[in-house]
Amino acid sequence: MGKKKCEKCGFEYEYEAFGNLIAFCPNCNEYDYLSCEYGFGPVVPCRIYHGSNVVGMVTYNDDSERSYRLDSDVFDLHKVLEKRYLEALYEAKDIIYELINERKT
Repeated sequence: MGKKKCEKCGFEYEYEAFGNLIAFCPNCNEYDYLSCEYGFGPVVPCRIYHGSNVVGMVTYNDDSERSYRLDSDVFDLHKVLEKRYLEALYEAKDIIYELINERKT
């Protein structure tokens, strides 16, 4: 398990270490961290965490390196992403951010 202190609110939380990951703070729901192997290896699979909970995963679409998909059983979301490589992770981050913050209202 990795430990992280949110850059925005200072809340400390844990998440499972993974090669490619996006983390959202479970306290303030803000995007907090992105770690990936861009430049060294593939950017997927990429787990998306809300604290220690996996809320999404970015993978190749149909095992093709030409496109990526975002899947989240938590949000009942299965979407082919428009962007590629690192930009696809940022696209997924924006989508999950909106969904996390819709839940709290």
